[in-house]
Amino acid sequence: MSRIYDIFELLPDGSKLLRGCAAGLEGAKVKLEELASASENEFHIMYIPTREIIARVNVGGEHELTNS
Repeated sequence: MSRIYDIFELLPDGSKLLRGCAAGLEGAKVKLEELASASENEFHIMYIPTREIIARVNVGGEHELTNS
C-alpha cells in the first residue's frame, strides 16, 4: 500500500494552502513539480501522520527539488 502525501503551497503572507495529494512518493514529486512550475511560491510535500516534510521546491527563489 502506497503512502498518501499532501502537497502544500506556502503563500507570501506565511499561510499554507493544501494544493493536492498523491499516492506514492514518485507521484507526489511529479505533482509537486507540476504545481511549482506555475508559481514562484515555495511548495512542499508532507507526510501528515508524522508531519515530515519530504521535499521542497522554489525555496529562496530557486526552482530546485530539495529533499528534507
